[in-house]
Amino acid sequence: MAEFPLAGLKVLDFTRVVAGPYATRLLSDLGADVLKVEPPEGDVTRKLGNPGEGVSGYYLQQNIGKRNICVDMRAAGARDLILKLAATADIVTENFRPGVMAKFGIGWDDLVKVNPRLIMLSISGYGQTGPDRKKAAYAPVLHAQSGLIARQAEIAEAKPVDIQLAVADSYSSLHGIIAILSALRVRDQTGEGQHIDLAMISVLHSVDDYAYWALDDDWPKPEENSVWDAPEGRRILITGDMKWMWVMFSTRDGLADPTPEGADIQTKVRIRREAMEQHMLNHDSFDALTATLDRLNLAWGEVQPFGPEIYEQPSVKALGVVVDVTDDAGNARRTIQSPYRFSKSRSGISAEARTARTGEDNISALKDWLDMDDEEIGALTKSNALLGK
Repeated sequence: MAEFPLAGLKVLDFTRVVAGPYATRLLSDLGADVLKVEPPEGDVTRKLGNPGEGVSGYYLQQNIGKRNICVDMRAAGARDLILKLAATADIVTENFRPGVMAKFGIGWDDLVKVNPRLIMLSISGYGQTGPDRKKAAYAPVLHAQSGLIARQAEIAEAKPVDIQLAVADSYSSLHGIIAILSALRVRDQTGEGQHIDLAMISVLHSVDDYAYWALDDDWPKPEENSVWDAPEGRRILITGDMKWMWVMFSTRDGLADPTPEGADIQTKVRIRREAMEQHMLNHDSFDALTATLDRLNLAWGEVQPFGPEIYEQPSVKALGVVVDVTDDAGNARRTIQSPYRFSKSRSGISAEARTARTGEDNISALKDWLDMDDEEIGALTKSNALLGK
């Protein structure tokens, strides 16, 4: 099989948490040499929760396969080191508040001087310019600001709570990759790099397939509950509106209409819904119900409890969604594989992949990227510009 699609690309990665690390994790899975730059205190997610001896599963999932150097930007020689690395990099990624990189003398204006072909991705909550550029922004904040939390609460007729998925972070990472690949294409044509300003709030509005509700000021009634009780105490989600489900059950599965003559619309909807739910519960087993739904060509999915068993589903196992890896302490761990399945190229992390310790690749990466000798690396270590654990 051919090489990884992004083999040969060098990525200097300053990102932390999710908005950025997920992007660079995928770039690494696609073959790029990703060099993560961590501060002395490390990425805040390394020990998120109570991971024990190794890194947290959170950190492992976003950073597996990357190389790691630990740099103290306050130390003598640190800025010059970063400038040298940037001079040889294809891509630099960061997700600090606007102005932080420039404060250390490694902002876009500094980096482009040493590498005009450089592509730099800056992910922030509200963009590099504008009235809110200095505000702290994590995914839950953007979920609230974008109206996403309020909309979900209105549909569920529940108290507003954050979504248990870092939507803003994950989508920003994916859009960051699209922007990077587009900039690489431009560089192939012009020989010039560029700076990409990616605002997470813009990303959320961009991916919102219900944005027209707000733009047209035309909110529909809340969506009908598509989760139903099923045999064996299980629950099932069925897509499609209730009208179509009623047509299928009544015309192709023998369900009689129990609605009294002259009933109003609300009464008719309630009675028919109750009849459909009871009709589904009357099946001898969950498998019998799903066979009926398949015969009626109604798309369904069982509401699975969130836990290890969701990765035991036949389709999930067949796709290789979970991969065995090793953490920084040498422990056998499991994490999620990237989803790409190319017909002619390789992708993904291998079973030999591991999570690097903070500063583990100080020596090897600087020799590979900069051809530094032991004396130069030793000087950086002595000045505490380079640190390792």
